Amino acid sequence: MSSQESAVFEFIERVDKHNSIDDLLDDLLNVVSVYGLKHMIYSGLAADNSPLDSLVKTNRFPTELWDRYIAEDFSKSDPVYQQVLNTMAPFCWLEAEPRFLKAEGAARVVGESADHGMSDGYIVPVLSRDEWLSAVSFGGPHKLELSARERGAINLLSVYASSAIERRLSNASMQRKLTDREREVLLWTSAGKSCWDVSVILGVSEQTVRYHTAQIRDKLNASNTTHAVTRALQQGEITLDQLAESLGDMH
Repeated sequence: MSSQESAVFEFIERVDKHNSIDDLLDDLLNVVSVYGLKHMIYSGLAADNSPLDSLVKTNRFPTELWDRYIAEDFSKSDPVYQQVLNTMAPFCWLEAEPRFLKAEGAARVVGESADHGMSDGYIVPVLSRDEWLSAVSFGGPHKLELSARERGAINLLSVYASSAIERRLSNASMQRKLTDREREVLLWTSAGKSCWDVSVILGVSEQTVRYHTAQIRDKLNASNTTHAVTRALQQGEITLDQLAESLGDMH
């Protein structure tokens, strides 16, 4: 086994041991750097006209390029993006089909990517928890000459890294369903305050408080305020001390 292949399996062994997603990405980019890859993004793919930026899970593309990509809606003419929508097979960016490379606007996307240090790259379609299809895409400053074994190694790294990111995002979502403002609203309503009372206390409109109340019940699958409080306590969204403090404010 080569040192490159050993590095891949060593990464897999520690993929769930990082303190944060940023640490995981630092490790991943260090491992793939031997293949000439320096940047990466992991994102869902929009099958319709959904905004792409809302589907991004992790992003280490050059900030200026990504801002232009979103502002100019480059995905519509990006040959890599258009090809990945039509295939489940990983490929190097410059291997995109001629019909996508020659499409209107494609040369601009390719040129601006090169200007930001991403002349070529490698993209791996993967299945994800929330989207119909996602992809891990790496970019580098030079044309890639990847062997079949090297492609297989990057495919493997992408699958393990994306799965680890999904697990972390899922855990974070499960741990905190309510926003800070929704917790405030829940605690005040649990103390017997009306929506109008809470709107005065928080300095927002009564309609806003009613919206937050509906969101709380929906997120906690609760039928009323009492049920919502019970479920929030069970799920760790609020504590007994917080609840006691809010009830104390009634006096």
